Amino acid sequence: MPKTKKKKTKKIKSDQPNVDPNNAPKVNLNANNQFCSVLHTTFFNPVQCDAIVKQCVEELWMSGETIGGGVNKKVRNVEQQVMPIDQKGWPLTRILDLAKQANNARFKFDVAGFLDVDAPMIMKYEKGGHYDWHVDTGNSVCHRKLSFTIQLSDDKDYVGGDVEFIGTKVDTKAFRQKGVCIIYPSFLPHRITKVRKGTRHAIVGWIHGPTFK
Repeated sequence: MPKTKKKKTKKIKSDQPNVDPNNAPKVNLNANNQFCSVLHTTFFNPVQCDAIVKQCVEELWMSGETIGGGVNKKVRNVEQQVMPIDQKGWPLTRILDLAKQANNARFKFDVAGFLDVDAPMIMKYEKGGHYDWHVDTGNSVCHRKLSFTIQLSDDKDYVGGDVEFIGTKVDTKAFRQKGVCIIYPSFLPHRITKVRKGTRHAIVGWIHGPTFK
């Protein structure tokens, strides 16, 4: 997914209910052998998902660009803004912890962490929203090693908008579960199918490291 300009965001209040990183549930990773994804089915609970969406600022939504730069809604039609974080770094700290565990268990890439100039984003796919087949790495974002998608919406809130990976079957029901986190190599081709009804929110981001050789 494309590099975007850094925008000012509204921070999540530290007293937000059920968003204390110290009370995070134990990580339980499930690997998909077909395409090297890692699935955490209870990464965020529904209250945490709703709290993140509510902290989005209406004026900060902007059209998502493609990897090559510019807005092309025939290829990618989505609104996005930088993911808000609280004073303790939540939920970045929790995401990074899971990513490190997933990488150690499955991928064993040389990774460092997040980049401020390529921060995780909140994505909003409304009716007609989609992203055609693509990879998350390229000349302008060559340091992306792992990508992640965290489902924030209930699957009953929208129709379509499924995450698919090229050349393999996926567990659509599991991928649509509210709070699920999918981690996969940034070079893996994937897409978001067109939303036919409702709105889908998700966090999308990338763990960086030295470029692949």
